[in-house]
Amino acid sequence: MDLVVIGAMGFYLIVLILLTCLTYQWVAKRGSPRGKRRLIATVGFLVVFLVMFWDWLPTVWLHSYYCDKYAGLTVYKTLEQWKQENPGIAETMVRQKPPLLVGTGDKHYFQLNQRFRWEIEYTEKVLWLGHYENRVVDSKTGEVLARYIDFSTGQSGHNLGSFRDFKPWMYRQSCAPLGRSVDGDRFGEIRIAYETLGGK
Repeated sequence: MDLVVIGAMGFYLIVLILLTCLTYQWVAKRGSPRGKRRLIATVGFLVVFLVMFWDWLPTVWLHSYYCDKYAGLTVYKTLEQWKQENPGIAETMVRQKPPLLVGTGDKHYFQLNQRFRWEIEYTEKVLWLGHYENRVVDSKTGEVLARYIDFSTGQSGHNLGSFRDFKPWMYRQSCAPLGRSVDGDRFGEIRIAYETLGGK
């Protein structure tokens, strides 16, 4: 599939150059001055160029902005703090293996044991920016104990499902390349710690 995308991009580049040159020559044959030729050729180039690249800069900038401002891990209460507030309960936990899936689609959760669940929620922002939120929640109180937020450019990667998926230069699966991979790993460790309470 990568070869198909590379081939399509090569073809697009050739068409872009040819159309720009042909537009310039077409205007030149009509005796237009050099400045007008360049202006019309530039407009023709931009029309063809923007079909593919109009959303590139705003999408990549928006992804970087959201990653910098909103992404990351927030721990509202550590496991040790929860144990102190709920003495003797951790030892009675029985792990749900595999975790029970409740709900489907953009908002669902896994019941980890009789007290904790792992909630996953997806929403779409402007320019199809994907907003992913993972939470460890106390099922009894509804209290959020830890939250991890991540963003993607809303593409499906190598599974070409829409026109945007043919733009590999825009693909950002998460904020990890921007220095957020540690947060995702840490959230996974926290989730597993809550999931395996009691050791049964």
